[in-house]
Amino acid sequence: MKKNTEKPLPATTSFLDGKTLVEVFLKRVRVSPAKAAFLVKVDGVYRPQSWESLHHRVAAVFEGLRSRGVEPGDRVAILSNSRPEWFICDMAIQSLGAVTVPIYQSCLAEEVEYILKNSGARLVFAENAVQAAKIESAFKVLGKALPVVFFQAPDAAGFAFEALSTLLGATLTDKAFEALDQSVRRVKASDTATVVYTSGTTGQPKGARLLHSCLAAEIRSISQEIELMDSDVCLTFLPFAHVLGRVESYIPIMSGITLAFAENVNSVSQNILEVQPTVMISVPRIYEKIFAKISSEVGSGTDSKKKLFDWAIETGKKVARLRSVQSPVPLLLLAKHQIADRLVFSKVRAKLGGRIRFTVSGGAPLSQDICEFFHACGIKILEGYGLTESFGAIAVNRPNDYRFGTVGRPLAGTSFRLAADGEIQVQGPAIFAGYFENETATAEVLTPDGWFCTGDIGEFTEHGFLKITDRKKELIVTSGGKNIAPQKLENLVKQIPLVSQAFVFGDKKKYLVALITLAEADAKKWAREEGIRFESFEELAASPPLKARIENGLKQMNRSLASYESVKQFHVLQNDFTLESGELTPSLKLKRKVISARYQKELEALY
Repeated sequence: MKKNTEKPLPATTSFLDGKTLVEVFLKRVRVSPAKAAFLVKVDGVYRPQSWESLHHRVAAVFEGLRSRGVEPGDRVAILSNSRPEWFICDMAIQSLGAVTVPIYQSCLAEEVEYILKNSGARLVFAENAVQAAKIESAFKVLGKALPVVFFQAPDAAGFAFEALSTLLGATLTDKAFEALDQSVRRVKASDTATVVYTSGTTGQPKGARLLHSCLAAEIRSISQEIELMDSDVCLTFLPFAHVLGRVESYIPIMSGITLAFAENVNSVSQNILEVQPTVMISVPRIYEKIFAKISSEVGSGTDSKKKLFDWAIETGKKVARLRSVQSPVPLLLLAKHQIADRLVFSKVRAKLGGRIRFTVSGGAPLSQDICEFFHACGIKILEGYGLTESFGAIAVNRPNDYRFGTVGRPLAGTSFRLAADGEIQVQGPAIFAGYFENETATAEVLTPDGWFCTGDIGEFTEHGFLKITDRKKELIVTSGGKNIAPQKLENLVKQIPLVSQAFVFGDKKKYLVALITLAEADAKKWAREEGIRFESFEELAASPPLKARIENGLKQMNRSLASYESVKQFHVLQNDFTLESGELTPSLKLKRKVISARYQKELEALY
């Protein structure tokens, strides 16, 4: 693999000293007006959008908000998929001193209604007709309509609205840009920048109040500690309503990298080949899908190709493990690795565009085996750890300082301590200022001396790397008194061929069971190759041969586990867990209470 000889972009005082991100945004516009901030696919071709062009659109939206009576401190909601307009409106809102309230594009109407009501939103930016229906339903419950500006105006709606093009089409004078500059200077680091509602797996969402200082501190730390270059291109497909996606949208402001927008989640594999990104940020589910696809392709190949692939991966893992602890690689092993790289790894990297320097994983636990697999292929996945309340990462593995099975070292300025029960508690400049108008919930997660209780159980290695061992509120406690973290087992089950998702259950029960969903395309392909006849996918999911295939995979998995950790019984569902069904959070984590309630009959039958 060709070594990248470019040096990281220097962390200039001009950018890193900014007290607010909107201040840094204006500095970036002045320093890099013609540089591509974004790459957006238009008429089948990725085209650049410069910082100067973004500046003009931010100023236009800023003027539009002012003229419509939005004032500093007012909350303004954004209900949309990630797209340039999302960022532009966010910058305009913050530049005015107002507060951005993100709403996931996948939220149901009742969730939209709750967030609009709870936040006291003054105005709504929305994407299209799909969101219009939710807004209309929410307005009926609220008993009032708010001003709505659509990125793609629907043909009709049951309320008055405007098109964003109306705001962007307004003629701007020098006074408009002066007003923007003056307003940005008035915004204080101690002001609230955004209220981000948790996508938690239980209960009503809570609005984490994040100050401008929180946002600036997080992006400053990442820009200083992760080796980014102004020539880097990052492909974005995460929702900006999630803090991980939001952080990704802000990194170019301080680091100068270019952000390329995927057309949608389903087109990511194609867009990767078109953009050829050097950096990617993702949740584990994306890496799991790539891993499953590669494994499926290898599994359908000849025996000789399987043996070559397995040899290459094992060789690559040996090298990756040595490099992770910064140990020298023996010459013979290095020679084998070069052969493996030429025959196998280069082809895997080509599926990710061929230019990836490193990727970042966050939002949920990533299987160590999958992480090592990608490292073996020359694709570094740097796992990190953070929460909505910390505005993203508070610990992360660095490109040249990482350990498998950990979420890295704390970011600069962030302090950790472990409570008596092992719960991770944290202090730092990016920690939230409490839940919006919810003192009771705030008091539940902040200690009297000001430490934030994460709800996660962890430990530090002898070299200072943080390991997440359990989720305090999601532990399974069996009738035998054993405490078990279900995510660890679910990650193992998902590595069984044909499996898409897994839900492990067993609280107050004598043993563990699992609900399993199938990767439909892979399952159908396997069945045809095995000569198994089926009329429908539902029939295949219930077929004895498929169940036997899954059962064999579980038996192999259980051999490496303690008896109380073993999955004794399972049920194959005829559908996958999805956002639309309400079984996944927007960051693709399982909603455990929803799933256990919805499939109570199937779970009880396993006992």
